[in-house]
This record gives sequence, C-alpha cells and structure tokens, in this order.
Amino acid sequence: MELYYEKIYVAVLAMTAALGVGSVSAANPFSDVTPSDWAYQSVAQLAAAGVINGYPDGTFKGQNNITRFEMAQMIAKAMANESRANAEQQAMINRLADEYSTELNNLGVRVSNLENKIGNVKITGDARARARSTENGGVLVKNSPNKKSLFDYRARVQFEATVNDNTKAVVRVRTATTGDNEFGDATANSVGFDRMYVNHKFGKDVAVNVGRYGVVLGEGLLYNDEPFDGAGISYQAGKVNLGVNYGAMTSYYASTYPESYNTWQKIAGKLNADVNPTVTILQARAQLAPQTRVDAYYVLGNKNMPFDVVGAALDTKLGANWWLGGEYAKIINVDGTIEDGWKAKGTDDAKAWVVGLGYGTYNMAKQGTWDVKLQYFYEGENSPIYTSRWAQVQPRDFKGWLATVDYALYKNVGFAAYYGFNNKKVSTGEDWGNYYRADLNFKF
Repeated sequence: MELYYEKIYVAVLAMTAALGVGSVSAANPFSDVTPSDWAYQSVAQLAAAGVINGYPDGTFKGQNNITRFEMAQMIAKAMANESRANAEQQAMINRLADEYSTELNNLGVRVSNLENKIGNVKITGDARARARSTENGGVLVKNSPNKKSLFDYRARVQFEATVNDNTKAVVRVRTATTGDNEFGDATANSVGFDRMYVNHKFGKDVAVNVGRYGVVLGEGLLYNDEPFDGAGISYQAGKVNLGVNYGAMTSYYASTYPESYNTWQKIAGKLNADVNPTVTILQARAQLAPQTRVDAYYVLGNKNMPFDVVGAALDTKLGANWWLGGEYAKIINVDGTIEDGWKAKGTDDAKAWVVGLGYGTYNMAKQGTWDVKLQYFYEGENSPIYTSRWAQVQPRDFKGWLATVDYALYKNVGFAAYYGFNNKKVSTGEDWGNYYRADLNFKF
C-alpha cells in the first residue's frame, strides 16, 4: 500500500486542499484502509469529497498501482472545484491537468480553463529536412532534366487560440508558398499560410470549419491534409463520422507537378482563384473496430472541374504489429469539355490505387519504436491525384513499388527512409528509374 500512497501523495494534498476538505475529519468508507495507514485521513477526505470512489466491493485496493485514467478522474473532480483553492494549489492542479490532458479529453473534460490561465494560445509545429534522389533526371525538379538529387527543408508553426469553450481560431505558417525550400537556394526563402480558419463546435457531435483548413480524402492518396479554402461541417454519429466540405483545393504542391496529361491536376494546378476548381466533398469514415477504419468519399466537380471523383480506403491493424491498408479512386462522369482528346481516352486510365502491408509499432513520440512497409502503386495516365501523402516518384502515369522504414530516434524525432523500385510508366512501360528519399522529422 505504501507504493500507491507515495505515488499519489502530492496529488492528494493539492486536490484535498482545492476541495476545501484538508482539515475536515471524515469517516473511512473502505474496508481495506485502516487508521494505521499514514495516508488514512487523506484517503477518507477524498472519498467524502467524491474525488475517489473505490471499487464496487467496498475496497480501496491500495496495493495496486494507480492508472493514468484513475488519476485523470481525480484531477477532473479537482478541476471542477478549484475555485476553492489558493494560487499555489491551483498551479498544481493546472500542471496535473496539463500532464494528463489526453486522459482528460478521453473523459470528456475540457481543459479550456487551464488553457486560459496559462495563455489562450497553444503553439505547436514541426520541421523536416529531406534528401531525394532518382536515377532519371527531370523528375524531382520540373524543367531541370539534369537534376537527379534534391536536398530541401520545411518548417511549420501552428497557433491555436481559444476564443471560448466551443470556438477556436487556428493559423499555421509554413516555409515556401510553392513547395519546400531547397538548401542553397537564397531566392526561395518565402513563407505562406496553409491554415487560417475558425472551428466551432455545436454540442459534442457537430463541428464547423470556415476559412483555410486541412482536408484529407480517404487515407491521403489523392489529397492529404492540404489547404482547402471554404467551409465544412462534420457530424459524429457513434463510430461513423460524416462530413461535407465546399470550396477550392489550394495545395502548395499543385504547381510543382508536371502538366503533361489531361488530368484534374492540369486544371487544379493553377492557384489563381479564377481557374482553381471548386468542389463539394462528401465523406464518411467508420471505425469498424478499435484498429480498423474505412473511408468512402465522393468529390463533385463544380466550377472549373467537369467531372467527379469517387474513392474508398481501408486502414487496419492485424494483431498487435501488422498493418494492412489501401485506397482506390477514379474519375467519373466526364462531360468531355475539359480538352480535346479527353473523351477519346475515356476514363479507364483515370484511376489510382495503392495497397500495402507493414510491420511494427512506430510512434514518433516514443523513442526506439519502428516499422517497415511495402506498398504497390498504380496511377493511371489521368489519375485524380492532387497531392499524395506517400513518396511515390510521380503523381500519374506511374506504377511501382515503395519500401519504407520509420524509426523514432528520440521522443518527437523521427527518421524515415524510402526506396521506390521497378517504377514504370503505365502508358508506355518506360522505366521511371529507382527513387530514394530520406527524411529527418521533428515535432514540438
């Protein structure tokens, strides 16, 4: 029992004081806690205040190690009564709430009060240094046929301001307005905003975004958390999330992809508001099991995009360590007005899919964790890929394999290595060449 008491002693003192029960005698409700236990009085006081409840059989089980979930329950009850605490005690509760914020969120306890006390702006971010190489020139950098390697960087800083209990404003700044900055290129030191939106929650199940926010289609084969200018609403119906978004896709990477084919990329790659397409995105995501998620989406082309896109995705864990995932998407309902030749080609080549298998438990927040993956990509000559989450060498007219290794060097420091091989053009069978990539990632 001593081990348990020592672990919670500081929290007990802070919370009993905050609840105003520190000097009040209380009867002990637990059969396995005796007056000879040195923390007897504190436990009794916490029980009287409703901070701890014990087990259904009337025991306290002090010999058991306290779980983070149990600790979060006590912190939540202290937070509800912290107005009765002095400044030092409130500071202790705030520190505990910050440490256990994930568990508190799982309990449905908002920590907005804490956020307001320490400043209502939360700052997070990430950075990446990346090296890429390919056997064929002209792939990595458009209009540079002799450039076979590239070393670049990206940094993003996000500011999240709490407006009230239901509303927050988010702004994210990132390097470069047209892609990542190449090391050694002094002319590309620009910044841009890829997040600038307001999020408002109506109750627990409905949320609305307005402004420039991130949208993910499926698992990210076509569009991976890139800037989307417009408005969206989502509804959480049990294990199913339903979403509708209307606006324009404005990915920074759009202009970096080649425009060799009659694709939505050729239209959407123009970032000018007059020509950038507007779309309506209908999406459903279902958590079928704790480790299995499926997505289905329908993208309706509106202004400047005379076709639709339909797709589905799967992400699942097979046991503790194995991962299986894939995604399929295709352009449909082409009206033949995009360019000459589109209708003649039809839509058989306007599809993209990926399937992959992996092993490991990589978590960038946990040092020493790792995983390996092997994926196969098929991207037709007119595939609807706008900007992908994966490191395939081309966004269309491409098929090939991608092997990936991830390793957490330290907490929030991750290394990723990619090797793309047997890469071919779908249309001609011509060799794209092998592809190499290494990333060093940081989160803060």
